[in-house]
Amino acid sequence: MGQRHTAFKRVGGFGAALLLAVGLAACAQGSSSGSGDSSVVTLNGDRADFTDAYAIAGEALEEAAGFGLEARNVPSTENYQQIVRSSLKTDSTTDLVKWWNGYRLQELARSGGLADLSDSWDAAVEKGWVNEETRDSFSYDGKVYGLPIYKSYWTIFYNKKAFADAGIEVPTTWAEFESNNEALKESGVTPLFATQEAGWTSFIWYAEILSKLDPDFYQKLMDGEAKYTDPTSRKAMEIWSDMFAKGWFTSPDTAWDNEPSLFAAGTVAQVPMGSWRNGLFADTMDQADYGAYLLPTVEEGVQPSVIVESGVISMAAKAPNAEGAKAVMDNWLSPEVQQPWADEIKDTSANPMVGTDDPVLASVLEQVEASEPTELVRYWEAGPPALIESGVQFFGAFMADPSPANIDPTLQKLQDLADTEWANWKAGGK
Repeated sequence: MGQRHTAFKRVGGFGAALLLAVGLAACAQGSSSGSGDSSVVTLNGDRADFTDAYAIAGEALEEAAGFGLEARNVPSTENYQQIVRSSLKTDSTTDLVKWWNGYRLQELARSGGLADLSDSWDAAVEKGWVNEETRDSFSYDGKVYGLPIYKSYWTIFYNKKAFADAGIEVPTTWAEFESNNEALKESGVTPLFATQEAGWTSFIWYAEILSKLDPDFYQKLMDGEAKYTDPTSRKAMEIWSDMFAKGWFTSPDTAWDNEPSLFAAGTVAQVPMGSWRNGLFADTMDQADYGAYLLPTVEEGVQPSVIVESGVISMAAKAPNAEGAKAVMDNWLSPEVQQPWADEIKDTSANPMVGTDDPVLASVLEQVEASEPTELVRYWEAGPPALIESGVQFFGAFMADPSPANIDPTLQKLQDLADTEWANWKAGGK
């Protein structure tokens, strides 16, 4: 996968903060404080749109493993991370947690809060349920600590009516991508969705542009072997700044939750997002009305690349129902579980034996097969969490002032942060 091993706002003073913390902790309580049903395994997550899919997977797991799923949801990614990091150290944890791969998984594994799933992984590899080459992305210090819940390709979703009205087709070169954006703008449509409102979303366009500019440099930057202030990184920021100047983006404070409705209405023509977003689009649109394409390289001759994301399910080291949690992990990647799960979330499975009849996903898979792109770990998972979580704030500030004059100050802040956080990570910090 290209990886080598790979705000809490105070409101109303201390009392309000304490009440909120207690309330959030209650959301994460595990089996010991739940129904007490030993045939149920509890799972905590941050994806409300997965609720039905967890229920469907739970039915399949009950048949395959003898244990069902009781899923809880915390809607805020920031609050969810706070909950998991604190509850894993206590007996109130859920049995399983939905998390992220790469350095974020390594961070939890370092804390001692996760159970070793190496034998579950090895058995899945032997059965052909998962690609062994991706092991490092789910491991820390030689042991596996999570199993993939999907394999999402980052694409550009596009509204077919908006494209037809503007008289354009899917771009195959960067020049065509740029001319398409101009044509869409002239037709009265906002060409591209972009927001810093959700916090984490502010890295999306920097990562997309940089990866299509030079995938090797992208990987070196993620590994801490290149600098944000290097010329390639600066060029990516210049391209991004120019796209803002041309009026191709939505306002940076646009609510991320409004993205599906804006896309469905054709108010915004294109959305950069992982294929896991396909399920929400399918709920609001006919799948004949939208498609997805891989963003072309900025220059001819550059190796094609695609950013890949794999959400993770991990088992708590202090899982109240350890027997059930382990049985669920042993069966999670089986085709009998993955097929109904993938069909419901409308995304691709990490199990190569599981196919899709979804036309948008099928198109993405065909494009991946045809272009044989280098697969790159998503920015959110590709570096030490403290670096990424603070870094997205700098990207968000740049989106509020994307002027050429703000490029160098932003990159210097990012590099200063990277120097500090890579040193902390290598020293064993978080």
